[in-house]
Amino acid sequence: MDSLRAKLLAPFIAGMLALTLLLAWYTYDSARKAVEGATLLISADKTNHTAQSMAQFFRSTGSSLQQMVSDPHVTALFGAGGKGGSAETGKASTSDWLEIVQQGNEFYRDLLIVDKHGVCIAASNPGLIGNSYAEENYVRQALDGVFSFGEPSVGRVTKRLSTVSAGPVDTAEGVSGALILMSDLPRIVEYGSKNAYDSQIIFTALLDGDGVFMAHKDGTLMGNAGRAFPKLYEKLARVGEKGGEVRYELEGRTYVGYAKLENTSNWVVLTSGLESEVFAPATRLGLTVLGISFTFLTVIGFAVIRFANGILSTLLSLIGYAKRVSEGDLASTLAPTDRKDELGVLHASLRRLVASLQSMLEATREASKMKSQFLANMSHEIRTPLNAIIGMAYLSLRDNSLSDKQRGNLDKIQLAARSLLGLINDILDLSKVEAGMLEVECTPFSLKEVLGNSLAIHQDNAASKGLELRLEYAQDLPARFCGDALRMGQVVNNLVSNAIKFTEKGRITLRCGWDEAAAQGVAAVVRISVSDTGIGISPEALKNLFQPFTQADASITRQFGGTGLGLAISDKLVTLMGGTFSVSSEMDKGTTFAFSVRFCRADQGGEQSGAEEAGELSFDQLDLSGRRILVAEDNDINQLIMQELLAPTGAAVTLAGNGEEAVARMREGGFDLVFMDMQMPVMDGLEATRRIRDMEGAKDVPIIAFTANAMKEDKDKGFAVGMNDYLTKPIEPDQLLQMLRLWLNAGKKPGGNTGGTPPEKPPCACCSG
Repeated sequence: MDSLRAKLLAPFIAGMLALTLLLAWYTYDSARKAVEGATLLISADKTNHTAQSMAQFFRSTGSSLQQMVSDPHVTALFGAGGKGGSAETGKASTSDWLEIVQQGNEFYRDLLIVDKHGVCIAASNPGLIGNSYAEENYVRQALDGVFSFGEPSVGRVTKRLSTVSAGPVDTAEGVSGALILMSDLPRIVEYGSKNAYDSQIIFTALLDGDGVFMAHKDGTLMGNAGRAFPKLYEKLARVGEKGGEVRYELEGRTYVGYAKLENTSNWVVLTSGLESEVFAPATRLGLTVLGISFTFLTVIGFAVIRFANGILSTLLSLIGYAKRVSEGDLASTLAPTDRKDELGVLHASLRRLVASLQSMLEATREASKMKSQFLANMSHEIRTPLNAIIGMAYLSLRDNSLSDKQRGNLDKIQLAARSLLGLINDILDLSKVEAGMLEVECTPFSLKEVLGNSLAIHQDNAASKGLELRLEYAQDLPARFCGDALRMGQVVNNLVSNAIKFTEKGRITLRCGWDEAAAQGVAAVVRISVSDTGIGISPEALKNLFQPFTQADASITRQFGGTGLGLAISDKLVTLMGGTFSVSSEMDKGTTFAFSVRFCRADQGGEQSGAEEAGELSFDQLDLSGRRILVAEDNDINQLIMQELLAPTGAAVTLAGNGEEAVARMREGGFDLVFMDMQMPVMDGLEATRRIRDMEGAKDVPIIAFTANAMKEDKDKGFAVGMNDYLTKPIEPDQLLQMLRLWLNAGKKPGGNTGGTPPEKPPCACCSG
């Protein structure tokens, strides 16, 4: 019992402890954010007030200086300078006037006038007369005719901001001297108050352009050029240009606050506080909550131990029930209880939870069913008009009177339609990937043509951005292989599309060559790569690049669009084709996606030659004279396309607008082949096929599904009711031609396949191994 009690109690105590720590952390975090917000608010207000005071002081000082340099007391001093004994009287009078002005403004410390040599000739403080200020930069600028300010400073004792300004005295003879104003701003930083929050916790400091603190709570830093912080000034000045919150380290201690750059002096006005002091109240509050919670935990723990024996049996029954449910036994029942305490609530809640899980499971199954139905319907609705586009383009290309431009436009229409078909296949592939049902085929195809078509599809898009598309196909590489051309084109199209999307200038290069190191037997391993000169991918983003619905950056979707699905499906397809993916990228220089794929050599095995022979034959070379073909299709355009495609063969084509008409035509007899649409009004193709198979004399007539339903479940349903083969819209003329040769070859029908299973195709040499 003790062991069991400990096992029951340990998780409870651990949970309570985790909850206590979480509550304490949450309290501390909330208090910290509140304190931080208040600190930043006070800091910003204090900083802006100080910066505005300094700016206002500089503006008023400059304005006063401009008025005084043109005052008669100043200009008269230089006008009397060459009149013998009256010059000394004029200087004394001007000095008296300067003293009166200085005493009339509490911010003025000294006013003095220097001649064009920089020597003081009049001053509010007679002791300054005769001093030379010629070496001062602000004096030299004033004698050159420019109003200027000297380097501001802050008194160590007074804490008053002091500045020197000088203005040129302009007379009829030009600049004859300069008026110098030495002034103080009232105390702008205050560290003496013992109760003010913004002087004890946060304080205002001034940092000059050399990184020397001209004002700071720590008196040892003020004006101390030996303890300058130029890097700190650069950091704070960047933020302070617009004003903003800062976090910085000074001599091993972290401060938080607000900084703003004062434009006249280029000083940083900084109001901040030591981080440990600013957040001390939050820390104390968090520790207090932790102590209270821990005490509460201890009391609860003893209570649980005391009453453990009384609740053990009920608890064990709940644990057993939860274990059965966790193992998937949702049909398991829990006996009712008359308990009214917390265990009774837990008992009832667990029963409700299991009931909810059962409902959610049923809802999930229904949602999965609806999803599959939605994908099937969407595929059907889009494939139907695509069939018209591809079919009409193919029929139009039969016209030998077309101009090269018209033929080129029709070729582009076909390529674009097939590209759209690839997007639809992506959507269906998503469902297959999730279900683990994605499969690849192995049939002869021209790899060089697939790669060329991929570039042709994207040529206009690349040209609109000024990008060059280049195909480098190894000379020793044959054009034809055995594999899945559709999936290969799907992967390459995705990679080329991505390369164009993320490349603004330069080129995209599609390379194809042997991967001799991985070749095995009759199989040929081909390496294909797509390189661009685009924005590149960061090493961090490469880790999740092939995850579904993942972009390299959160802003990618907003800027470039995309679902983040293409690479995930491409990686899966390459894996199914016996290959591997690799990516190399450098930021702002470009990316290369490369993959190796295992193909069969098209010149080996008998299946390839037969397929190539079928591909070389056209409709007008196929003699079906005397054969009767029934086409059950409700769409007028699709009826027209089938009639036009089959017309050169000489076969007699009969049309049926729905399943009921198809059944009626079949009762008349005499048909050699039936193309049956699966979705039609009045009666669908499945029911029509089922009734035809019940007719005498129609059991062996080949029925080929002719439909936009591309899901595997649809094919299974067709074969289950007696269909012999499956032709998916949009119809590829080559596929239709192969169907006709397979089922109407020399008037003979393939045997052994009249009962609803697709004819088996002999595998390629590499696939059969």
